[in-house]
Amino acid sequence: MKAELRALGSQVRLDLKIGKQPLFLVTLFIYLSYWAAIIMGNADYPQTVYYFSEMGMFPVVILLAVLLFEREIGGGGMEVIATYPVSLKFMVIRKWTLSLALSAVAGVGWMFIYRAKFGEIMTRVYPWNGEEAAAAQVGFLTLLLQTLPAYMLLASVAVLGIVWFQKLYGGLVLAFALWMLDTISFGKILGKCTLYAAYLPEGVSFVANRIILMAISCVCLLMAVWVIDRRERWIGREEE
Repeated sequence: MKAELRALGSQVRLDLKIGKQPLFLVTLFIYLSYWAAIIMGNADYPQTVYYFSEMGMFPVVILLAVLLFEREIGGGGMEVIATYPVSLKFMVIRKWTLSLALSAVAGVGWMFIYRAKFGEIMTRVYPWNGEEAAAAQVGFLTLLLQTLPAYMLLASVAVLGIVWFQKLYGGLVLAFALWMLDTISFGKILGKCTLYAAYLPEGVSFVANRIILMAISCVCLLMAVWVIDRRERWIGREEE
């Protein structure tokens, strides 16, 4: 067990070495622009929270998921990795989990700055017990759990796009298309599957929406696990 944990720790540390990758600078610039927007805001007029928790964080979640695959996919390492007796399935699950963990850290980061600037985080809270949503002061964990199912879906779609098309831009295009369609239509195209709690159609409960998002996320992740484990797709690329 200790050997397995040490191996896992080594793999995670290697996954997290993303600072030198070009896409990391883009992601960091986008994320820090949210900090700047909060810091430069008028303290007497708190900015709308969902602009950061949903609209702002969604592209960050996508970019983080793609970043974690940049070494293997972007660097052409999968042709070699696929020939080794390592679990490609576990690699997908590990990187997917890490992308959500990093997204959670990023979420806490902007919330800390927001609370420091405005004194509290006031937004519309959607209870998990099915009760009516209402404006209230919200804590870090509550807001994270409220948005987590949408983060899960975007990360799963990005990972599926990467392994299906065997290109980083496959995940970028697929996940960003989903996000943009939902954003520009204010949730009307996806309807009850909208990523935004703020865009929930009338008559659709928050709980049902979040369960649907998590279910679709699991399906996409399982598909990604199945696709990446077809080693001949990766090895065949080198022979070509």
